[in-house]
Amino acid sequence: MTLQVEVSTEAKDQVRRLIGAQKPGTAVRVFLQSGGGGGGGCGCGSGGGGGGGYCGEGEASGPSFGMAFDRPRNGDEVVKVDGFNVIADSTTSQMLEGAKIDFVQDLNESGFRIIPKDGPTPLPSLKSGEGGCGCGSGGCGCG
Repeated sequence: MTLQVEVSTEAKDQVRRLIGAQKPGTAVRVFLQSGGGGGGGCGCGSGGGGGGGYCGEGEASGPSFGMAFDRPRNGDEVVKVDGFNVIADSTTSQMLEGAKIDFVQDLNESGFRIIPKDGPTPLPSLKSGEGGCGCGSGGCGCG
């Protein structure tokens, strides 16, 4: 399977800014979050740390995805995107196929949004101060 994912210009710009603080070979991992919609239960994958990863929120009718900096693992699907890679395991890849990764920043919300190909409505994006995940030199956490 060759994973097809669209990444908006805004998301590309934001990822490039954040990934610059990561070790060479670091990619953006997209993963399915269990529980959906709560914004919690996410963090950085192995090899993460440094710039910051963010999680999206889901809704009952669609999958809930998270994002983190990580290194590719055996069996991952890898999508090359203008200067960085997006990676996902085989289960996530099936749900992610044809999706769009976007970044929204305005007065009411700021964060990455993953819109499934056949989703009835876009998944709500990460709202500033709600459910965000970040990684730094002290480790990772969610707010």
